[in-house]
Amino acid sequence: MVDFGILVGFEAGNIVYPAWRLIYFLFSSFVIAGVFAFLQFTTFGMVVRAGMADRETVGLLGIDIDRKFTIVFGLAAVVAGLAGVMYTPILSPDYHMGMDFLVLSFVVVVVGGMGSLGGAVVAGFLLGILQSLASMEEVKQILPGIDQIIIYLIAVVVLLARPRGLMGRKGMREG
Repeated sequence: MVDFGILVGFEAGNIVYPAWRLIYFLFSSFVIAGVFAFLQFTTFGMVVRAGMADRETVGLLGIDIDRKFTIVFGLAAVVAGLAGVMYTPILSPDYHMGMDFLVLSFVVVVVGGMGSLGGAVVAGFLLGILQSLASMEEVKQILPGIDQIIIYLIAVVVLLARPRGLMGRKGMREG
């Protein structure tokens, strides 16, 4: 456990956080930065982003976009595997543990904006922090069960205010 209370001027033991979760946070930050840099600053990433915008035109340029997308899918599987390995000390693995995160992942992508890596990261942090705050005993005493529905409430509010998500791009059929 890391004691943050002493660092910010509180008494010892007031703000403690598990060291493993800090390591997990730092590791995931590096992975996110690496994926973002790979997709933003490499030729491969430029081709993939162009293929997402207009697959047919990229194909007409002689680029095998299906192969590029397959490689990206493989990289996504590697990142998901790394996340699972890092999360194992926090939650013991079993055969259906991915289902717990499936709906949450979908909500994060939709709230962040389809096709926006930055939006997914921002939405993930936003929803994670809000769910953590809603899980506090003081909040649960005032609003019982809010910790279980907060992400869906935030998703509804964001989608009503901005249908394409926080950082989603304007679609072709939008006016």
